[in-house]
Amino acid sequence: MDEQPKISLPEIIIMTMLSLLSELLDIILLGWVIGFPLQLWLFFKGGEFSFKKQGPSLIGNVVELIPFLNWLPIRTTALLISIHKINHPETVAKTVGK
Repeated sequence: MDEQPKISLPEIIIMTMLSLLSELLDIILLGWVIGFPLQLWLFFKGGEFSFKKQGPSLIGNVVELIPFLNWLPIRTTALLISIHKINHPETVAKTVGK
């Protein structure tokens, strides 16, 4: 029997839209208002505060602080990578090892 993913498709769509809004708000330096709650949401949805699963999202948030790089959709890309790692832990185990 297939296991249900920890993060459902509607949640992924909503969080991706919020992340894109956060990218737009970075133009006026308010992206962190949405970025920080997104990081907490990942933690509570099963991200287990470990670098294996939340690393891309944390790195994406730090890179967003670098001037002239914050106009790239790094936070959104990192969010999608983290969601994939949370929903498919077998790929993390294969690439990182246990």
